[in-house]
Amino acid sequence: MKNNLLKLLTKDKEVRLYIVDTTDILEHSSLKEMETDFAKELYTKIFTCCCLLRGFLTERDQRLDVSIRFKPEGHSVYCNIDGEGNIHCTFSSKLRIFNGEFKDLVGKGTTFSISRGSWMGGMFTGTIELDSDSVELCFSDFYSRSEQVETIFRIWVSNKRVRGCMIQPLPFAQSNNLKYVIDSIDSNQVFLSAEELKELPNKVFSYARVIEEYKIKIECNCSKEMFFGLLMSVEMEELKQAIQRNKKEEVECGICGSKYLFNKDDLKAIVKMKEGV
Repeated sequence: MKNNLLKLLTKDKEVRLYIVDTTDILEHSSLKEMETDFAKELYTKIFTCCCLLRGFLTERDQRLDVSIRFKPEGHSVYCNIDGEGNIHCTFSSKLRIFNGEFKDLVGKGTTFSISRGSWMGGMFTGTIELDSDSVELCFSDFYSRSEQVETIFRIWVSNKRVRGCMIQPLPFAQSNNLKYVIDSIDSNQVFLSAEELKELPNKVFSYARVIEEYKIKIECNCSKEMFFGLLMSVEMEELKQAIQRNKKEEVECGICGSKYLFNKDDLKAIVKMKEGV
């Protein structure tokens, strides 16, 4: 599979951009499980935004989880992407058949969470309450309110292609330079959604250069050992109580759905690791 995510940096080194084409990988995703046109469009946009976030993962063992709980009970989203570009996105059964409007999903009671970390280093989570007008604004609002970093998302869905763009000014970027980048992207959306991905740097982004290329795919190379790091983030007291009750812990991979069982001995080993023994 060819590279489908480009990372660019403006020549003044003030703004970084990510451009992704999710057309092909969406064919192998859970999109086919969506039963309404609204659910299909919602899935396409959330999936594409999550693919853009892969650019923030700098190590192979890093992962990023996106969890959205919409206002109506039982309407939820879970997406996971790792540092190798593997992505998995699922909708709850109620959301797969939802046929309303986006405004019906958000408001008081809607939460948006992103967890980021590594298998061995644990995960760190930020959460906000959502009242955004679109999927793109949901992701933008999270980064501005939880991370205090301005981040702009654009998604283009056509009959032929699905593309996404993420724009993030670096510290001390001048507002007029950021505005120039945003205006340039908005005025060139026809090219951005129609041209071959490899042609975009020359035809649209003459003011930037490509500094990284990535592959986004729906595959997984998970193993039980990888999830020891995830359980390392569990509170020590909770682990010890599970050991006393001889309770087994089951962890499901967010990429492929594989399940791993951790017995009493496994939990004891994790406690020892946390204690530094």
